[in-house]
Amino acid sequence: MIFHLLIVDDESIFRKGLSEYINWETYDCVVSATAKNGTEAIEIIESTPIDIVITDVRMPSLDGIGLAKYIYENHPEISVIILSGYSEFEYARSAIQYNVAEYLLKPAAKTDVINAVQNVAKKLIESKSSISKSEQAFLKDQFFQELTDHVVPDDSLNKLSDFDINLNNYYVAAFQLPDDMSMVGTLKDIIIDNKLNSYCFRYNNLIINVYFDYENEDTSAIIDNCNTIVSSFKKFTSLNVNAGISGYHHSARDFSTAISEAILALSLNFYSSAHVVEFSSDYVAGKETFSADINLLLHDFENSVIQLDFKSASDILGSIFNKLENNFSDENTVRSICTQIYLICYRVMLKSNTLPTEDEYINKINSVSDFFQLKETVRNLIDDVKKQLTQSSKKYSSFIEETIIYIKEHIADDLSLELIAQNVHTNESYLSRTFKKECGHSIVSYITMLRISMAKDFLANTNLKTFEISDKIGIHDPAYFSVIFKKNTGLSPKDYRNQFVR
Repeated sequence: MIFHLLIVDDESIFRKGLSEYINWETYDCVVSATAKNGTEAIEIIESTPIDIVITDVRMPSLDGIGLAKYIYENHPEISVIILSGYSEFEYARSAIQYNVAEYLLKPAAKTDVINAVQNVAKKLIESKSSISKSEQAFLKDQFFQELTDHVVPDDSLNKLSDFDINLNNYYVAAFQLPDDMSMVGTLKDIIIDNKLNSYCFRYNNLIINVYFDYENEDTSAIIDNCNTIVSSFKKFTSLNVNAGISGYHHSARDFSTAISEAILALSLNFYSSAHVVEFSSDYVAGKETFSADINLLLHDFENSVIQLDFKSASDILGSIFNKLENNFSDENTVRSICTQIYLICYRVMLKSNTLPTEDEYINKINSVSDFFQLKETVRNLIDDVKKQLTQSSKKYSSFIEETIIYIKEHIADDLSLELIAQNVHTNESYLSRTFKKECGHSIVSYITMLRISMAKDFLANTNLKTFEISDKIGIHDPAYFSVIFKKNTGLSPKDYRNQFVR
C-alpha cells in the first residue's frame, strides 16, 4: 500500500530536501504535493488525497498550528507531523489539542523523519476497523522493525502468533544494496522469488531476510539461497550485492542480536572475496554487542571511510553521538563504541595499503573520562585518517602494487627478498631500491610492520589464540612472535588485547 504525503514549509530548500533526498517509495510512501504555507496546503488537501502532512510551524499566511487545527476540524483522517525549531518547540506542543501525531526538532535527521512517518502510517492502519492484505503486510514489517530496534515487552511478543511468526529456531541474513537505493524493490522481488521458508523486510538501507524453523546449525541451504540471490541480482542489474548471515538463535528476544550479528558479518565483505559471509564467534567486534541501530550506523560509517566519503562519515558520527547522548548512555558504552570506531579505521587503513598510525588514539580513548573528550578524540582520529588515506590514495607504480599484493597474499609464508623478486619477475637489487623509494621503507621493514599491524587487528577484533595469530601472519614460533610484538609495541600480545576488553 502507498501513503500520500504533503510537505509544508516556507523554505523551498527544505521542501526540496524532504521531497527528493529521501527515496519515499521504498518506505511505501509518495510525496503527492508540497506547499509553502498553511493556506496553500489547505487548497491541496481539498483537491488531492493526502494521508500524512509534514509541516513547519512558523510560516506566513497560515502557520503550522493553524493548519493542524484546520485538519483536526475538517479532515481528522489525516495525520500531522510537526517540525519546529528549538525556540518554538513548546509553542508547537500546544498543538497536542489537535491530535498532532509526532513532533520533531529541527534540524531533524533523515532517519528520524522516516521513523516518524512509519510510526504514523502504522497508527493510521491500526485505527481502521478492517485491514487489507497489503496493510497487514505493512504492519508485519513494522513489527519486525520493533523487534530489531527495541527490547520488546511480553505483550508485544504476543503479536508473533497474530502474524504467524515462529522465532524458535532461525537465522537472519542482511543484504547490502549498492549505492543505487532505487533497486530495493528489485532486490526484494528476487528474494521473494527465491523464497526459502523466509520473510524479508527493509531495515533502513538493508534488506533483512529471516529464515524460519531450522532444527540444526547447518547453514548450507541458507548460504546457497543467499548466493543464488546475489547471482540473480548481478545477472539482472549488473550490480553486486553483499550478504551477512547471523548465528543460530532460538528466541524472539534475541532478534536484535541476530540482526547485529548479520550486520557485523556484512561488514566483513570488504575484507573477503566472497559476497556472502557468515558471522563467527571468533570475530567479536570490540568484545561488545551493540544494538542493531548502532551496529548499522557503524557499518555505514565503515562504508563511508572505505569510499573516502568523509563528509558522510562525519555525519554518521554525529548521528551516533546524538543517539548516545539522547539515550544517556553510560561511559563504558560510549568508550566501547569509540573503540569500535578506532578499530574500523584501523582495519580500513590496513586493507587500503596504508600502515595504520601508532596507538595514540586508543590510549586516549582508554584514558579520557568525559563524553565530550571522547567525542573530540574520535573527531581528531577521523581527521587524521582522512589525511592519511587521501594522501595515500596516490597510486604506487603497477610494479610496486603487484609487490604489495603478493606480500599481503603470502604474509603467512616465509617471505624473503629473493622469493618476492622471483615472483614479481625482477632482480633483488632493483626491487629493494624501488620499493624503498616509493614506500619509504625497506621490504623487510614493511613486512615486519605489516605483520605487527595485522597481529594488532587480530588481537583487537578476534578471539584467536596467540599461536593461531602468529601462524596467520607468518611468524611460526609463538615465543618469538611475542618478543617481536613487545619490541614493536611495548606490550605483550595479552596486554595489548586487554585494552579492547570491556
